[in-house]
Amino acid sequence: MTSAGAYRHPAWFGAVMGTGALALALASQAATWGWAWLTSVAAVVLLVATGLAAVLAPRYARRLGDRAALGREIAHPAHGAMLATVPAGLLVLAVAWGRIGPTVLPVSTSLWINGVLLVMGVVVALPLGLAWSASMLRSAPGLEGVNGGWLIPPVMNLLVALALTPLIAANPASAPLLLVVAFGFLGIGVILFLAILTLVIARLALRDPLPAAMAPTMWIPLAPAGMIGLAFMRLTESAEKAGVDGFTPSATGTVVAAMGIGFGLWWASFAMVELQRIHRTSGVPVHPGWWGFVFPIAAMTLSITAVGVATDSAVVQWAGALATALLTVVWLLVAARTLRMLLPADASSVTEMAGRL
Repeated sequence: MTSAGAYRHPAWFGAVMGTGALALALASQAATWGWAWLTSVAAVVLLVATGLAAVLAPRYARRLGDRAALGREIAHPAHGAMLATVPAGLLVLAVAWGRIGPTVLPVSTSLWINGVLLVMGVVVALPLGLAWSASMLRSAPGLEGVNGGWLIPPVMNLLVALALTPLIAANPASAPLLLVVAFGFLGIGVILFLAILTLVIARLALRDPLPAAMAPTMWIPLAPAGMIGLAFMRLTESAEKAGVDGFTPSATGTVVAAMGIGFGLWWASFAMVELQRIHRTSGVPVHPGWWGFVFPIAAMTLSITAVGVATDSAVVQWAGALATALLTVVWLLVAARTLRMLLPADASSVTEMAGRL
């Protein structure tokens, strides 16, 4: 990919999603094993993710200056869904600030940041999701246009449910209403995930293999598979902390999460086989869409860790620790490839690169 194409790519906010999710995974491991030092590392990673969002946000805001071009980008089968990384990234940060923020700032401040990012994410997610859905229905791209990136819009809704959990636990008076809203968004995410996953499977089965550049999208189904059960568990826990009647710890969330993990691990094996095939035939070109490898693994890691804690199974807990180590390696690999892609070939390119940023 040319440098100009890389800077214009719609998936840059995937870096915010992946980095924020890494912070959450590290914090979960710190809580599981009682490692205070890892909590500090998670807080640093959260600050890095927040800094990335601050740097990247103006790039996406400039897209609003040309509404016609933005409409064409939303209607693009491969690029339109990638724009959903913006609200999804904001919502990941909302979740992370609600969970990790109190280790950096006072609890009240962290919850305010959580709430502001949540509102910002929803304000962007709802119109973008509707515009993208309407555009896909009007343009009818056919099965050839379907790819795993189409699952990012459903992920936005699942993240809304997760982002609400700290606010539910901290506001008992508003908890019943917030729970209704959270489960409503969870329902949207689940139904859209099942519908679009069916299209993705049909596209893979009935059409030619995905182009090499779309290989990272093969991993995106892991994200909703991991998040559905995790969101259910966290909502139930938050409702119990808020004292909402009828919400007590139960096996339901653990069962749903374990089912999602089973599917996710199967799909990861399938995606790995497909990735190896693409690597042997043509290689996978480096572009910002590589961040699509990171967040799905993080979502599955968080779900495994939550199930390990809920079941008090040492085997599952160690599996979560190993998954976190793998996630960290993948994050480092993608971050290094991204920096190498952005690194100017010579000193004269530095000014041009700064101007694009």
